Amino acid sequence: MGRKGALATTMAMIVVLSTGLAGGQVGVGGGTGTGFLWWGDHEPIYIYGDEDFTVENGVMSGCGTPEDPYVIEGWRIDAPRADYGIYIDHTDAHFVIRDCVIERARIAGVYFNCVENGVVERTQIGRSDTAIHFLSSDRNVVRDTVIFCCNYGVVMAGVSSANLIARNSFIDNGLHALDSMRRNAWCDGATGNYWSDFESVDCDGNGIYDWPNYRYGDPCPLVSPPVEWTGVSAAGPSFAGNWVAPDGSLVVTSQTPIQLTAADAGSGLSEIQYAIDCGAWTRYTGPITFPGPDGPRRLDYFGIDNLGNAERRTTAFFFVDNHPPITTHEVGDPQHLSGETLWVTSKTPIALIRLQESTYGCARTFFRVDDRGWQEYSGPFVLYAHDGPHCISYYSRNASGVTEEIRSFMIYKDDAAPSTRGAQPSSIELSVGDSAEPTPEPEPEPEPEPEPEPEPEPEPEPEPEPEPEPEPEPEPELQTPSETLDSDAPIEEDGDVPAGSDEEPESVQTPSETE
Repeated sequence: MGRKGALATTMAMIVVLSTGLAGGQVGVGGGTGTGFLWWGDHEPIYIYGDEDFTVENGVMSGCGTPEDPYVIEGWRIDAPRADYGIYIDHTDAHFVIRDCVIERARIAGVYFNCVENGVVERTQIGRSDTAIHFLSSDRNVVRDTVIFCCNYGVVMAGVSSANLIARNSFIDNGLHALDSMRRNAWCDGATGNYWSDFESVDCDGNGIYDWPNYRYGDPCPLVSPPVEWTGVSAAGPSFAGNWVAPDGSLVVTSQTPIQLTAADAGSGLSEIQYAIDCGAWTRYTGPITFPGPDGPRRLDYFGIDNLGNAERRTTAFFFVDNHPPITTHEVGDPQHLSGETLWVTSKTPIALIRLQESTYGCARTFFRVDDRGWQEYSGPFVLYAHDGPHCISYYSRNASGVTEEIRSFMIYKDDAAPSTRGAQPSSIELSVGDSAEPTPEPEPEPEPEPEPEPEPEPEPEPEPEPEPEPEPEPEPELQTPSETLDSDAPIEEDGDVPAGSDEEPESVQTPSETE
């Protein structure tokens, strides 16, 4: 009776932190700086096989190893028309579902089918038929999680074994757990779970009932919930993806309104007091903002009813980030742009340049080539891949956790040298030592076809021989004077000797010679 009365007093007044984001914060175990926070709304997630742990499926970091598991973090999945919130199917990579809010799934908020090495932590799962359903899944963990208002809480089906369920709050479920084979652990050795329908005694006051909860196989049931659920509502415009800082702080800008609301079922609310960064307490009159530079902020607040009853102080942590990251890329030489196609080689440097980042902390940039894993960028890189088209994707993330949209561009790699047609192959061969495989001789070039012989020219017909000229008639012989002395022929007066005479003519003296 005493426990129920204390719980009613604690729950009589609930201060709800409501911000301009789609998500909010829920305290974990009364600590400060820890809580359920979400990045923004996400569609139901289905992952089949280890290769489906991608950014598109809500994975924010990790590479699937025990030291660096895949992390599905900070999503709010409200799935009234979907069968499942998050469905993991046939995987054995290490992964964590963390700081998520999953509600109103028709079959199961989280469903593990043949899954190993999974962890669900600091998550709210409620208002679904089943919160978490294990089917033939082994060696998984559920811890620090709220499971509320479901027909079934955690169901172990098939041959599910060696799963650990500890430090969780089971609140107002029809049947909190079903593990008929009892092959799973519901206590981590010293701490079990809180079951809203179980009550015993705690004589030593250590917060653990002295009697086990035999119905659910929990030897160390808790007296009070280790994780509390608090409703959060939206109020105002959202900001850049609704991010959550790695330390669990809610990321806002200097323009994001933060609203505090309270309810009291008794005398009614009198006022809400708040303090920023451990400063003076101030009466709340309207939405709060955080002016000033980028960096962490702290908000403390509590409510007071009309009878002077004060609520326990609550602390929320924020991270102001007014400079979401912006990244671009730069491709060095050698390169060649042909139309819209950018050609590079394996020696071409590719640089990623942050044009804007938060003024607080250190931003980080990540990239991947095609469907390979994400790598952190540390400087210009070259493309080690086959020739042809490749898709390079990249994004940057501030220290606050604010992450820009993934950017991608296509690039074409060509390391092949050109081949000149018509070149004569070399006829020189070089051989050193014995070769296991003889070098094939180059095929001889085909001999050119002989040119056709020209047709023989026809021999010219011989010209007809000229007819012999007729011999001239012999001239009549001249008679000598001796032959004509006795003849009657007269003698020429000039005294010329007729041609053909052998006798020389007698000399005739001229007058010059006779003088």
